[in-house]
Amino acid sequence: MKREHTGAELNALLVSGLILLSAPGLAGAHGAPEADEIPDGFVKASITSYPDIQGLSALVLDAPRPGIMLRYRGSERLTVIGTEGEKFLRFTRDTVEVNIASASWKKLPNAPRLADNAATRADPSGPASWRTLSRSGSFSWLDPRLNGQRDGPARKDAGTWSIAVETAAGNIDHIRGTLSFKPIQ
Repeated sequence: MKREHTGAELNALLVSGLILLSAPGLAGAHGAPEADEIPDGFVKASITSYPDIQGLSALVLDAPRPGIMLRYRGSERLTVIGTEGEKFLRFTRDTVEVNIASASWKKLPNAPRLADNAATRADPSGPASWRTLSRSGSFSWLDPRLNGQRDGPARKDAGTWSIAVETAAGNIDHIRGTLSFKPIQ
């Protein structure tokens, strides 16, 4: 049997709720949290061009610290070059691999945790040591090149960024973009 509420019952519930919220200590619990060191703005990254590589798509992920997502559906392997010129990520149609000896991988703040074994403790001066990250052909990461970082905090001046990609034939091309500082008002 369905019970219907009358207008008087609903009004009584509303008044009771308002009384409870106005009780000392309860109303303050719902205020905005206090924050220290609020930045005066953020860096916005955008893509201006990317290589004409069949099956490659790129997307900037907007956040307080921008990231990039690459998706690759091509027939040949594609390698992303890291921040120090090293081979960083390898993409195929259905797999993404990471060079765990890459300086870019080791500095990545959002890196997925990999099992700790001999393969994950690769010598950075040695050859690349590849591990599978994804079986989807796409991966996203927080790349410092998109945040205007140059071994320090984000820069406030406009600039450009570039991420090199290498085809299976050894050709190098770049995904390029701009950086702009957006003040918080």
